[in-house]
Amino acid sequence: MQTRSLLLDTNTWDLMLDDKGNLAVTDNPYAVAQDVACACSTFLGECWYDNTLGIPYYPRILGHWPGTQLINTKMQQEAMKLPTVSSALCTAVSDGDRRIGGVMTITDTNFNDYTVLL
Repeated sequence: MQTRSLLLDTNTWDLMLDDKGNLAVTDNPYAVAQDVACACSTFLGECWYDNTLGIPYYPRILGHWPGTQLINTKMQQEAMKLPTVSSALCTAVSDGDRRIGGVMTITDTNFNDYTVLL
């Protein structure tokens, strides 16, 4: 499956323009990885037209110690909601100083593997 998405700047996560001044777009494989990153950045209830999308940051993660297993599970579930993703494996790691990082390995429907930093 071919995917196309608006290209976002990696520093500001804002839209970018191409050389002709039009909105820049990107295709597989970057489009799939970018879509997963956007899905995992969405707070639960943030999407107006489908408030079941998103990670429960406010009720379950921020201000609580959810454990990395909850974060791994929620991130993987959110990635799997995208039609272009056939598998996702999240590995969140806590540094013990209230910060969590990690990676998510994604396989798209074309059997390409990608890694997204958390």
